[in-house]
Amino acid sequence: MSETELPSLKGRPLRHDLYEFDASRDRYSYALNDLKRALANPRLISSVVLKSFSGRYQRTSLGPFWLTISTAMTVGGLAVLYGKIFGSPLSDYFPYVGCGIIVWGLVSSIFNGAAGAFSTGAATFDQIPIAKSIFAFRVLGSSFLAFMYKLPVLFSALVLVGRTPGVLSIFVALCGLGLVLWTGFWCTLVLGTIGLRFKDTAQAISAIMSAVFFFTPVFWQADRLREYAFIVDLNPFYHYIHIIRGPLLGYDGVAHSFIWAVGCATLMTIAGATVYGMFARRFSYWS
Repeated sequence: MSETELPSLKGRPLRHDLYEFDASRDRYSYALNDLKRALANPRLISSVVLKSFSGRYQRTSLGPFWLTISTAMTVGGLAVLYGKIFGSPLSDYFPYVGCGIIVWGLVSSIFNGAAGAFSTGAATFDQIPIAKSIFAFRVLGSSFLAFMYKLPVLFSALVLVGRTPGVLSIFVALCGLGLVLWTGFWCTLVLGTIGLRFKDTAQAISAIMSAVFFFTPVFWQADRLREYAFIVDLNPFYHYIHIIRGPLLGYDGVAHSFIWAVGCATLMTIAGATVYGMFARRFSYWS
């Protein structure tokens, strides 16, 4: 049978460049080349990210500013209510909750989007020879843009209570933000790969993140646990929040949280490179 007579797969012509398998090719080289191809096209990445982000707010009057409004309402409500419950001064508790909610929003958005990163892009990379890792950048970029639209709430909270972080504090917080994004990218490669193979992953991650929210000091303070406060130290999500919130609000323990975060980032980088390297070439079979 000639190549032109090959049967179609699901109504699409069978493409040899997608479905061929060459055991002599290094799987990790394939994954590395995929990442290089993605990074070589920053305009494509930005286009994919902007289209994904703006598509959520089509035909709305305020567009992404709904994120700012909803975050302001959430932070204001939690700060007033739980500030009274915990007996915390609003001048301290308002920026604490604001920063916690906003950073948690970034982290949870990455995790929840990661599981479907490659599932939602399967229709594209099945048809077009595009770097698959671009869809990991899409999740990361969309989450970061949402984070940026929420930042005015944090700045407003700091201004209202009369707190102005120094240049060094802002720099340290930006380093923390970079570490969150770095970890989030490699986490997306891991969860996206698992989510493409096992379709229940996205729902499982969503359920887990909903529970983790209440076990993480986002709107409550770790010292409220008193002798059990050490339990919080075992929660990596706390450390990722603290490396951004701690410097901005002048809390102690930032260096300790950075050590934890760097350790977790290292492990996630190894896991992401390993999982993506082993299975990236199988994506077209799983989709």
